[in-house]
Amino acid sequence: MGVFTVLVNNYITAKDSAMLLRRLLNMNLELYGKYKEFVEVGMTLKQLADTGIDEAIEKAEAKAKKIGISQTAKAMKAGGEAMDKIIRYTGLSRREIMAL
Repeated sequence: MGVFTVLVNNYITAKDSAMLLRRLLNMNLELYGKYKEFVEVGMTLKQLADTGIDEAIEKAEAKAKKIGISQTAKAMKAGGEAMDKIIRYTGLSRREIMAL
């Protein structure tokens, strides 16, 4: 599939985004690193990217997990599963399941 792992709905994963950002920052450093005025800005961007990427990945994974749980609960509900069973397996509240 090339450089990126593309999901079913043609989304780029958080890890792919992080990798792309790192590569862009490295290219920026290669292109402008020899110019003193750009080095400081480039390092600041890299520091921000390095600290923010892990947090962004964690948030994206949590959101994906929540979406997956909601989809599972919705499928269970549509399949006629008992509400107590859906609650037990998904951890969602009765109100959250009824809203699906």
